[in-house]
Amino acid sequence: MQNTLECTPPHHPAPGAPLPFEGPENFRELGGWPAAGGRRVRYGLFYRCGALCEIETPADRALFAGLGVKAVCDLRSSMERAALPDPEIPGVVRHDISAILDEAGREINYDPRAFARSTPAELSEVARSMRGIYARLPFGNAAYRALFGEIQNRRLPLLFHCSAGKDRTGIAAALILLALGASRETVTEDFMLTNRCRPREAARLRQRMARQLAADPGFAPFVQAIGGVLQQNLDAALDAILARYGSFEGYFDAEYGLNAAALARLRADCLE
Repeated sequence: MQNTLECTPPHHPAPGAPLPFEGPENFRELGGWPAAGGRRVRYGLFYRCGALCEIETPADRALFAGLGVKAVCDLRSSMERAALPDPEIPGVVRHDISAILDEAGREINYDPRAFARSTPAELSEVARSMRGIYARLPFGNAAYRALFGEIQNRRLPLLFHCSAGKDRTGIAAALILLALGASRETVTEDFMLTNRCRPREAARLRQRMARQLAADPGFAPFVQAIGGVLQQNLDAALDAILARYGSFEGYFDAEYGLNAAALARLRADCLE
């Protein structure tokens, strides 16, 4: 796979490259990724990131304002939202809908900072449960339905985010790219770039968990699962879609009302 973090041409970042924010890490867009019919996703339409409260400096605020975001989908739980609320963004349509619910329909707090305070046993259980959570994410998800509703309404640019911009946000990005006809390889590349785009936060997590890691080096994979992303979790989500619907096209039709004609219109709008 090519290195997609080199910024060429100069007027646009390479696909998957973080935007030059001072505070937020892993603030990226989907522009430039190859998609249906040899076309590419248009720049300036879809932005993905972690908590927006990290936009603090004047330079960051100016950079964000320049994006012209018209809709925000906050995929966090209400607990995460209350702890680190988004800043006020005048004139923006908001959807504050948790993307992860338990089997009883209750919101799950999925903030990695909270996980860092867990015991080794608790963290191991969280890491082990991730694959099942990912496999449920694509189905009947009100947060993702709101996101695709805004895309179909052409309320773009659209920003979607969670606390770390990696799990809930990563699957949202994967679904958008798939709807635009991107290959599974492209979807995986965008998803896995999170592991290279959060160096400061990954270092902080390792520091917070240094005692557990020193006591048990076998604990490292669980820390990786919490601080970054694992391809096996993305595969669980995509494989679950194919197992239920047989194709990604069948999934978009059943879950979002995007039949072949609607997908073609979406691609005409969002690809170049």
